[in-house]
Amino acid sequence: MSANFYEIDEILNEAVMTGVPSIILEGIDDIEIYTRIAESANFKVEFYAVESIDGYGQGCDNVIAAVTDLNSIVSKKYKLENNVLGIIDKDVRDFRQELPSVEPMLVLNYYSIESHFVSKFIVESILDQCVKATRDILDDTLCKVIMDEIETKLLDIYYFSLESLKNSLEPEYQADFSYSMKPGRLNDFKLKSTIYNKRDDLDKFAASKALTPCLNTLKIITKGKWLIDAFAIELINSIEGLKDKCRSHQIKTCKSCVIDAYDKCFYRIKDGFNKNTIVSLACTNVIGDEFNYIVDRINMIKKSA
Repeated sequence: MSANFYEIDEILNEAVMTGVPSIILEGIDDIEIYTRIAESANFKVEFYAVESIDGYGQGCDNVIAAVTDLNSIVSKKYKLENNVLGIIDKDVRDFRQELPSVEPMLVLNYYSIESHFVSKFIVESILDQCVKATRDILDDTLCKVIMDEIETKLLDIYYFSLESLKNSLEPEYQADFSYSMKPGRLNDFKLKSTIYNKRDDLDKFAASKALTPCLNTLKIITKGKWLIDAFAIELINSIEGLKDKCRSHQIKTCKSCVIDAYDKCFYRIKDGFNKNTIVSLACTNVIGDEFNYIVDRINMIKKSA
């Protein structure tokens, strides 16, 4: 190990000697999330940010380069796929026909790891933590109502995402929005009007890529950080609207509203919850079917050992 860096062969040798597979990730910030995901795996694994390996920088291209270099280390004593795995975001590689052929590698099904945290499972978990209601009224029906509301609102960024995707695939295209822009620009009314005026052309582009306006499409083509940011905002909005729904008996009525004590409604959001806390909470909840394929791929590391 050189100062402040691991050596690429050291990552492999450590995995072989200890029997603990090494998983190489795009960045340091990913380690906490994947460590939580790997708690459901059948064995212990060790995570490394590719930027902490000597000679490599941050990001998916460097993970691909690292795994490619590991393939050049030949040995009859071990199989690389039983000791190492690279994991990268999908982003738009599939649309560019740029999915890596090097193995062992897992390319995420969605745009990025953040995209996986937009689901009804996350709604249920966060709702349980941020409102004063008891679990007997926080049922699956309520979570579905909230998720349906959120999905409808999230579709507002569908055309922004199509515009960004088209911009990334067609170099000559004169785009008004791109993946490099910050999520706050999604709320620019003038920009939204400009994008919506392109809907006919963007619909044709979407049809050529077999894309339709739904949550799954957003997970595939929307930048993950945009999506989870918008998800958190709309989740707060939906939760804040539960008091009115409770009062008008659109959902299960809480014990306070039954006696007309509306200012003490159990569906009130607790103090301290905002967009940033919702995003942080969401990213600690690696629950739901969205994560199963990642755990399954980790478990495959030792299946043929």
